[in-house]
Amino acid sequence: MVGVFRIATFVTTLVAAASAFGQVPPGASYDPKKNPNAIVTYVKNEDFKPASYIEASKLAGFDPLGLSEKEGKRISIEVAQPKPVIQKIELPDDDYPQIKAEFYPVFRQTYMLNGGDLLTLDAFTFPKVPIPLNLITGILNTAAFRPGDKFWKPRFGPAITPERLSARGVAALLFDDNNEFVLFWREGTQCYVAKTKASRADLFRLIEDLL
Repeated sequence: MVGVFRIATFVTTLVAAASAFGQVPPGASYDPKKNPNAIVTYVKNEDFKPASYIEASKLAGFDPLGLSEKEGKRISIEVAQPKPVIQKIELPDDDYPQIKAEFYPVFRQTYMLNGGDLLTLDAFTFPKVPIPLNLITGILNTAAFRPGDKFWKPRFGPAITPERLSARGVAALLFDDNNEFVLFWREGTQCYVAKTKASRADLFRLIEDLL
């Protein structure tokens, strides 16, 4: 009975903590050899193709935030289209064990910062998920932060559990593997993932100044 109580307490705590954070997009377990980062796992590195700003924004469906010219120079624009657009995603939820999510293209801008480091900024629309609005945050975030075991592949793969913080006035996740930073946040339906080897202080300063 005590064991059951402990398990129930753990699940309740996990759900409460997950619900306190903004929604993590659904996705397959992160594979660093195939996927661009631990958030965007519905496209592969090889899916990114060069494009003009107009082409990329048309495919993405919006004009994403960008870095000021005073901070660095944009050296490339790429776009990756999900293949297929609708993908089956497994979830550790009794009511929604598997869903079919509709994903959108990823608009990538790569900058050479004045300090010499690169900054990659990925932008995409949050996927369409067939889960009621009052349940979606808890279900998706519980799936994202659930530890891996023999029955469940962790959402973030081998990536270190991200730090939960704020960026641009909204909830955010920061991955730090002691080599580079990966920052995820969401503004409305638009999602962003910034990746760089610049310092943590510089990353947050740059993100706050995005236009």
